[in-house]
Formats: sequence, structure tokens, C-alpha cells
Amino acid sequence: MGVFLLCYASLSALILAFHIALAAGLVRNGLDEARRRRGTRGEKDLRAEVIVALRNEQETLPALLASLWAQTRTDTLFLFVDDRSSDATGRILDEFCASVGPRARVIHNANEPRELTGKQAALDLAFDACRGDVLLFTDGDCVVPPGWVDGMLACFQEPEVGIVLGRIELPSTRGFLGAFQAFEQPLLNQYNLGSVGIGVPTGCFGNNMAVRAAALRPVGGFRTIGYSVTEDAMLLDAVCRSGAWKARARVVDSCAARTVARRTWAEFVNQHTRWNAGGLFAADFVTRFFYFLVVVIYLTSSIVFLPLGLLDWRIPALCSTSFVSIGLLGAIGGLYPGKRKIRYFLSFLPFLVFFGFFYVFVTLRALLERPFEWKGRALRSHAPAGRP
Repeated sequence: MGVFLLCYASLSALILAFHIALAAGLVRNGLDEARRRRGTRGEKDLRAEVIVALRNEQETLPALLASLWAQTRTDTLFLFVDDRSSDATGRILDEFCASVGPRARVIHNANEPRELTGKQAALDLAFDACRGDVLLFTDGDCVVPPGWVDGMLACFQEPEVGIVLGRIELPSTRGFLGAFQAFEQPLLNQYNLGSVGIGVPTGCFGNNMAVRAAALRPVGGFRTIGYSVTEDAMLLDAVCRSGAWKARARVVDSCAARTVARRTWAEFVNQHTRWNAGGLFAADFVTRFFYFLVVVIYLTSSIVFLPLGLLDWRIPALCSTSFVSIGLLGAIGGLYPGKRKIRYFLSFLPFLVFFGFFYVFVTLRALLERPFEWKGRALRSHAPAGRP
């Protein structure tokens, strides 16, 4: 038991140090925001283009388009890819583009993807047709604030910045599932933002991201990058891998994208199985290593070893450090501008505990390569051997 406790204590200390480093990265992001002038407009010499790949998004699409039309930067370009939609998505996009004029275009794609996911193939079509100096990405189930484009472009005043990540928020809806998602999604995003803050970006969500076109062109699109069920993280890795470009984070409320919650537990589990598969089978070694270390090895062991507390009181004390580590990032996230802080922290502890158990469950599902779907299509966790 003594050797086991020593090894487990060492692992606990390592994971805690990792989370403290991420917390320092989050603090640095906040300090960077404080140094930027409030209301700073984006770089005037850079042409911004918003890119959105969509499939069957007729319910949420009008809200997104309204938020894009309301952008304070009135020279923003818009490029949409209607990826084999069977609903009114294509018609809604055509009507929006007709009302906006030449600044907005839509690509209607009817081809099935080959060797890539549908979204990867759709984004490659956009990469081939884009005209902007900075490409901003969001999704059809999101809305963005009026100053989103200007705020994201402000970071590109630094010529070495190749990619910028923004906050993601969900409204807290009725019921446990909706309220938990409003807590959990921003918490997951804290790992991405914290890693940017310490200069080692390891993941992102593509529904609030901006990339300099000059940093994207050498990458060659997903035809070159290869297959991934989390294409946004793969794109981040490809841009930053050479070391020629830096990543930045924007944590102000004026750059936060709002998305919608999954409606059922089945949809929620399916979504997280895909996300975890992307992390576990990531091409980037650093991302894959820390995912296994933090989630598969440490977080899972914290849950599994809890019953051993009947034998030694020190075991549950060590297990609790995983919740302390995660809670540290969650607590910092609760202090962001725009957060309903009292409401957030009242439910903080029960959601944090549930998060640990739930994430072990979905991670094990992904590790065992349980099936999942995305946009109505069954996907594999990783590309078969010998394929990109």
C-alpha cells in the first residue's frame, strides 16, 4: 500500500501542477485583455471573412444570420457551405446572400465526402474559395455578438498571431441536462484557452475561432492534414506546428459565441463520445499524451479508487485532487465578464462532481471505440491504417 500511495501521490501532484499551469495561462489571458484598449477595433488593413459550414440547420440558422448581419464591421465578407442539406438551409442562405449582395456567397455541395468527414470536406471547399485575410469560423447553431468580428481581428494587429480562440457559452435552460451543459461546455473550453495562455495550444472548438489566411495556406486544407472527427483541433495543430505562428485567446464577453444545448441525453453522450475520440486519437502527440494522462489515467483512477478509502483515508484525499484541479479552471471561468456569478457558483459543486463521473463514462466509450454519429452519418474514431 505504501508504494501505491507514493505513486498515486506523485501522479496527483503532476496533474495538479498541470492544472495550475493552465490556470496561470487563463490569468495571463485576462491580463492580455486588460492591456488591450477597451473597444479596440480590428486591424483596418485586414479583410475579414466569416466561414460557416452547415447541414440541415434551418431551425437555428436565422438567429446566426441575424447576428452576422448585425456586425459592427460592415465590410465583413461571408462564405457559407451548404453541405448536402435536405431541409430549407440552402434556401435561407440564398435569401440572405441576395439581401447582403456581393459580400456574401454560398457554395451548394451535393457530393459525398471521400476519406474525410462531411464538415472537413465542406471546409476544404471554403478554403479553396475564400477571399479574406482573416477567416472567422462559427457554426449554424451559434450566435455571435455585434463586435465579434472586430474583437477577434484586434489580436491580428500582432503580425506573429496566426490563430485566435474565443469563449463559448450556453444559455442555462430548464432541467438538469440543460443546466449542466451551460456549466460544462465553458469548462471544457477552459482547457483550450489555458493552453493558449501558456503558449502550448492543444485543442479548440471551431465554433469560435479565427485564422490568418497566410497561416492556413501552407497547411493545404484537410486533404493534406488528414481525417479527424475534431477537425478544429487538427487545424489548430497544423497552423501552430511549424512554430511560425502564435495563438491568442479572447475571453471578453463581446467575443463570446453562444451555442445551443443538446436536447436529449443520447445526443449529449453521442457528442461527447466524438469529442473524446478526437482527443484520444489525435495526431498531435502532446494533445494525445495529456488527454490520456489527465482523463484516462488520472480522472478515471480517481473514480475507481474511491472505494479503497475504506482501507486507507489518504486514498480519497488523493482522489479529491482531481476535482480540485478541474474546479480551479471552472472557478476562473465563473469570473468572466457576462457570467451570472451567483447562479453559476450555487450549482458549482454538484455539477463539478457529476462532471467527473460523466466524463469518465464518455471517455471510456470513446476509448472502446463505441459508435457515434455526426450530422446523420456514422463516423469512425480515426482513419484506418494506410489512409490520411
